[in-house]
Amino acid sequence: MKRLRKFRIALLSLTAFAVVSGASQTTQAKSKTSPTTVSVVLKPRDHSQMLTYINQTVDPSSPYFHKYLTPADVESKYGQSDSQVDQFQKYFSGYKLKTSAYPGNLILKVTGSKKNIIKAFKATPSSKNKKDFIAKTKLPGKLSDKVASVVGIYLPATKSGKSASKNTIKPHTNFEKSDQTVDAAAGKAFSKKYGVLKFADHYGLNKLYDKKLDGTGQRIGIIDLADFPMDSVSKYLEQNGMNGDTSRVHKIYTNDGAYNQKLSVDILVSQTESSLDAQQAASVAPGAQVDNYIAISKGDTTIADALFLNAFAHAVGDNQDKQLSTSFNVGYEVRKLIQPGMSETAKQYSDAMNLVFEQAAIQGISIFNASGDYGPHEVFNKKPNLSIPTSAYVVQVGGTSLPLASIIKGQKVDFPKERAWNDLYWRASTKPTLYQGSGGGFAKFNATPDYQLGFSGVNTFRAIEWLKYNPKGYLVNLHPKTITGTGTGRNVPDVSANSDSKTGYATYMNYGPGNKSTGNWVVSGGTSYAAPQMAAANAVINSGLSESVGFWNPQIYKWAAEPDTPFTVLDDADNNSNLYYTGQPGKLYNQATGLGTVNFEKLYNKFETQNSSN
Repeated sequence: MKRLRKFRIALLSLTAFAVVSGASQTTQAKSKTSPTTVSVVLKPRDHSQMLTYINQTVDPSSPYFHKYLTPADVESKYGQSDSQVDQFQKYFSGYKLKTSAYPGNLILKVTGSKKNIIKAFKATPSSKNKKDFIAKTKLPGKLSDKVASVVGIYLPATKSGKSASKNTIKPHTNFEKSDQTVDAAAGKAFSKKYGVLKFADHYGLNKLYDKKLDGTGQRIGIIDLADFPMDSVSKYLEQNGMNGDTSRVHKIYTNDGAYNQKLSVDILVSQTESSLDAQQAASVAPGAQVDNYIAISKGDTTIADALFLNAFAHAVGDNQDKQLSTSFNVGYEVRKLIQPGMSETAKQYSDAMNLVFEQAAIQGISIFNASGDYGPHEVFNKKPNLSIPTSAYVVQVGGTSLPLASIIKGQKVDFPKERAWNDLYWRASTKPTLYQGSGGGFAKFNATPDYQLGFSGVNTFRAIEWLKYNPKGYLVNLHPKTITGTGTGRNVPDVSANSDSKTGYATYMNYGPGNKSTGNWVVSGGTSYAAPQMAAANAVINSGLSESVGFWNPQIYKWAAEPDTPFTVLDDADNNSNLYYTGQPGKLYNQATGLGTVNFEKLYNKFETQNSSN
């Protein structure tokens, strides 16, 4: 118990920065001969036609409306041929490596010893400069012509030019803890104050429950970079007054099988992230199956970039879950490299993720991604930046704060309506620190998609410079300037939901490996909640329709401009900021909350009407 108490204290006292640090992927020197996995991202055939077809699947005027493809269809139309994959397999087998293609033939999974992988890919340092050091790879010409990038090789350099003995690459979560305690009895009271009914009642999902829609017949896929104790989900469901049977909650290990991850603060944070994802999905869609795709590596021999990409490729290839969600991310757009010594640039990694998301969209799968918890600066930097992925083929989910009247740290807080989330209103300090808020801004790696071009508020912005950069953190600007301007790139987020810990949700936090845990209840926030909630709400919608709704974004931007919009725009200029971007009065979009919040009853009606007329 002393050990668990130690970790509990450490976890509950984490700063905002540490809370989102995620689980480290550390490769020890002794693991050089242990199996590791890398990904080979293949170039799609007729990529432009693939993108055209994606849009046609959600265009009611198209003859291909809802004519979703299977992974076999993707392979035959856009993926590399089986004979081409055979050539890769033959080449890599010469180095004692196992090769398999995810359904669709767009991503290869190559597994073997690190030594043999380095030999097969002829991986070499491109530079001894640690700032831009890339592990260059080389394959035979007939193979390299088909390759877009190689993900997961890591060759860190020391001053001597030799490989370092350790590699630490950290995925990140979007989870914010508060010091608020749970003070409601189990059942409906708890659910309304801290649980599923708090979300459902506020965003109109309860109206779909009244229609007996609960996700039955649907599967929700969650992409996780940590395992979690299953009894935490049972405990959460029972606390909400729901059936605690978790036979509908499944674990799918996408790299190695289950094993007990070594207990650490990093692991506990990521384990809590994975737990809350499952808790939210299972409770918001109580009739749905929940598939947790768990990407972990024994001995941490496979690093986070390959784990994350392959987990998505696995889920999309399975084609069982018509809604996927993740609250993890790997890498930032502001950096050229996710980390020096890796085999792909950050842009190449973003493109690789895009390709898998495009396959998902063409198969009718809706994907929801937590946009981030640090406003316009997802990683500490002078420049505004977003985390990867910022894909146009994903619903980017931002955060809000619900109406709040309270006394916090001796200060009266009175916000009468929902607004963009930031924590300046209760955490403002005279010392440099990091603040949290709804992730949003302009993507660097992805252009403004067609569905955003010309839309009211897109590529224009209003902002208040609340913070100024300091090498030790951000300082509150005592005389903030208001600025307006224009931007370019994919605008993030698309929609938003409650993510403020002061108006947040309860989570049963886990302390222990395997399927058993010791833990306690905390009230938390972050876009980590909003993303799985959105995916589960989508499952509820799909359970009432004859066909899955598919790729959300072209559809929701169209409906957002209609008089009977299913969105509530948060366009106020005051008390409505994600630490920088504010609402744009009179416009339908802003980079703090996107199109705003969702009324799921109205959104369901839109999908149902569209489907019934085709």
